[in-house]
Amino acid sequence: MISRIRIDDRLLHGQVAYSWKSSIGYEAIVIANDNAANDSIRKSALKMAKPDGVKIAIRGVDEAIELLNNDMLKQLNVFVICSNPKDAYKVFQQIDEKPIITLGGIQKEEGKELFSPAVYLNEEDLSYLDQLVTLGADIEVKQVPDEKDKRYKELRKNN
Repeated sequence: MISRIRIDDRLLHGQVAYSWKSSIGYEAIVIANDNAANDSIRKSALKMAKPDGVKIAIRGVDEAIELLNNDMLKQLNVFVICSNPKDAYKVFQQIDEKPIITLGGIQKEEGKELFSPAVYLNEEDLSYLDQLVTLGADIEVKQVPDEKDKRYKELRKNN
């Protein structure tokens, strides 16, 4: 079962790994990111950030989708992490389950505007998030589980 899809351009780091583990009790992490999947040093760093006893798979987006649709993985509580709304859209669109999507941290870079604290988006990002809403996705915006819920749709009305 996929308990959540998180969008965070840093992928996996201590705050994400441990705060969400205690909140949703995931047993496995699937990182869906083409760059990380092809970078052995980054893969090693991501593997070191996972909590003990948790399985981790770092795959390109298409390979991650294939893995997420595998019946064996459906027996585990899975936390999926994507680095951007485009990849999250692709994953969400091609899996049977429709988990909550958490929009976490996306760093400021050229062409991106502040959407919510620690979340900078451009028009392409907003378009993919809007398409996720159209697909029926429930999108929350927060860094850690105990942060007050903010809903993407409400924030979008104000941006």
